[in-house]
Amino acid sequence: MPDDTLPRYWTPAFVEKFVEALNSSTRFQKAARSFSQTIVLRCLDTPDKKDCVSKYTFVKGRCTEHSFTAEDAPSPSVRDEAFNKREMMARTTAPYSVWTKLDRGEMNVAQALVSPDYNIEGSKLKIMRYIGVFTALGDVASSVDKRYE
Repeated sequence: MPDDTLPRYWTPAFVEKFVEALNSSTRFQKAARSFSQTIVLRCLDTPDKKDCVSKYTFVKGRCTEHSFTAEDAPSPSVRDEAFNKREMMARTTAPYSVWTKLDRGEMNVAQALVSPDYNIEGSKLKIMRYIGVFTALGDVASSVDKRYE
């Protein structure tokens, strides 16, 4: 039985806990100390039948700005929005089911990257340069207490 006091994954309450955890994680801060970029994560078809967008801006590893929006799925404004490399370094899009598999450790990043349901946009060279940051980001997300349903 899920603990209803915990934030559900891919909700504003989870994002707040996630940002708190990122900014207080020594491991993440060490991995991201030279990371000053904006990334966008999109989750399609949440249990609330929403498409969600989380935007995170980092300055030397600290998340200094973040936002979360949700629209009824399928949302053309979320799904069809063009990737803007001037506004973000990378953008990842996947359905809720893939995000939860990643978060639970049922799928690793390599498996996600070859999945037709997982899409990452941006300079592959920059993304590879910061793969340690993205791995640490996922580790922090996994460590945040949450529920999935």
